[in-house]
Amino acid sequence: MRFVIHPQLLVLAQGLIMTVWLTSCSTPAQVGEYPNQQRMAGQSKPAVLRCAGLPQKEFADGERTILRYYREAPILEESRPVGKGSFATVRHGCWATVVLINDRVVDVQYRFVPPTFDASNDCEDIFDSCQ
Repeated sequence: MRFVIHPQLLVLAQGLIMTVWLTSCSTPAQVGEYPNQQRMAGQSKPAVLRCAGLPQKEFADGERTILRYYREAPILEESRPVGKGSFATVRHGCWATVVLINDRVVDVQYRFVPPTFDASNDCEDIFDSCQ
């Protein structure tokens, strides 16, 4: 008697193994300092709005203003080719928080979604046109 594995079952098994492996490695990704993030320091609020667009959320508290942006990875980035097909990978994105005091950027913080996936390129894309 001969045992034959259907190719689609093999791809499914590989996807399942990859999912288990990704969830077992669930330590937060390291958030560093990135070029576009650093370039934002000192920019005015109108300059940020001009280059990054309208934020998802905006909070004001006296002299301090917080702008929150979110960028999600493109759909094509979220599937990996396997043989003649593909399987979905982790859906990811990045929240960028811009802190302004007296209408000038004093800090830009990135938070990855999910926290275990380095999505810094998504946040950096938000500020690509801010030179």
